Amino acid sequence: MLSKLIAKLSLPHHVKFFNRTVVFKPVLFGCLLLLLSGIGYYSLIINPEDNFFIPQQNSELVKQDGKIKISPDAVLVQTITYSKCKDNEVFRTKPPDNLIGLNFSQVQKIYSGWNIEKFDTKEIEMTLSVDSLCREHSNNMFIGINDGYVTVFYGVPGPKAIIKEVTTISVNGLMPQDVQELRQGLIIQSKEELLRTLEGMQAR
Repeated sequence: MLSKLIAKLSLPHHVKFFNRTVVFKPVLFGCLLLLLSGIGYYSLIINPEDNFFIPQQNSELVKQDGKIKISPDAVLVQTITYSKCKDNEVFRTKPPDNLIGLNFSQVQKIYSGWNIEKFDTKEIEMTLSVDSLCREHSNNMFIGINDGYVTVFYGVPGPKAIIKEVTTISVNGLMPQDVQELRQGLIIQSKEELLRTLEGMQAR
């Protein structure tokens, strides 16, 4: 009985497909279906890492979907860029207590003006651009020379100094010792001292 069934399935069948006669054998067709099903099963179950439709756990999508939260052991790295002097200040601290347990969206609401560059359980990096001078330049001034004229600078003597004001006082009319002090950079402690020093140079 079984041998007759196998023999019958092995016989070629004629089927019309789009007005054309196609000859196929059911046994071969069934084997082909089983083969394709096996390949699909292997790809999806046996070797799941090849399934590229599954997002990786370290992707930006996962980082921002609320699953990752700040832990007490994380490091908070804040970088402030001052546009008027192009200097950066970097602060590395432990996150304050009010940030522990918060996710990306919640932290972004607290630091609304900051750009969060990195967010995971170990480290949070954020940057902020400020339209002002950094503390070194805003808290320090000195008098020096620029193009032969007495000049007031922000900051401390050195290549990072920024010109605040170029006066009309020419160094040609100053005493040699005054010129030497200006070349080294005459540090000023207050605006009152700045005005007195400039008035004294003008009188000479």
